[in-house]
Amino acid sequence: MIKYPNLEKAIEALPPPAQKELTDFVGYLQYKHRLDPSCQVVRLGGLWADIDFNVTDDDVRALRRRVTYQLTGLM
Repeated sequence: MIKYPNLEKAIEALPPPAQKELTDFVGYLQYKHRLDPSCQVVRLGGLWADIDFNVTDDDVRALRRRVTYQLTGLM
């Protein structure tokens, strides 16, 4: 592991909320790098199994534009 002599001083100089945020971020990085990239994607079933759900990227884009315009009052 690489040693960073000034890192401890820099962390101690942060205000307590920033130290908490840094701790949370380090925890996230630890979690992220523990994930197994070879995990299989699970197909969802159940209630949606019999529904023909054919949505394209263009459909999603159009819906996002419409919602954005509505929320910003441009429509």
